[in-house]
Amino acid sequence: MQEKVKDGPSSEFQVVGTRPVRPDGADKVTGRAKFGADLALPGQRVGKGLRSPYPHARIKSIDASAALKLPGVKAVVSRDDFLEQSSEFIPAGEMMINYRDVVRNVMAREKALYEGHPVAAVAATSAGIAKEALRLIKV
Repeated sequence: MQEKVKDGPSSEFQVVGTRPVRPDGADKVTGRAKFGADLALPGQRVGKGLRSPYPHARIKSIDASAALKLPGVKAVVSRDDFLEQSSEFIPAGEMMINYRDVVRNVMAREKALYEGHPVAAVAATSAGIAKEALRLIKV
């Protein structure tokens, strides 16, 4: 038996198809709204990631020494900062997780698996300094 599909809005939905009141709408469209990126707290650090421009690229070495010498750079992390994980599967809620695969996806090790795979990350006192530090990392 074929069921007939009704045209028009359904009365069974409470939100879909309605026009909810957006009390923050005016602030968002006028630029008055404040977002997390608008905050600047004392001692705040800015993080930037260096991503591989190539998929399946072998990483021979990572040299962050020049970036670490840049004033305002507080830390640089790369593959050497992540411990090697075992490849056993561990229960995580309703599924099993292989932490070795998770860590390798967080930061590329001997090979960038895909274009955009993180290779290194920088923490600095400003976005400009962090961006400059990324430029100084040799991969």
